[in-house]
Amino acid sequence: MENINEQNNLYEQFLKYSYKDLEESFKKTKTKEEQDFYVALSDIILQKEQERAIGKN
Repeated sequence: MENINEQNNLYEQFLKYSYKDLEESFKKTKTKEEQDFYVALSDIILQKEQERAIGKN
């Protein structure tokens, strides 16, 4: 398993992505598994945006 600092780096990288970035990546996928991955990440971003919009954060 990766070092904890490297895992945190992955999270930091994810935070840099916008919904639009993930949408573009989704369009380039070759497998259903890749599509599911980008959909899951997109869902996380949308959930965070909804929380901000209703004032939870």
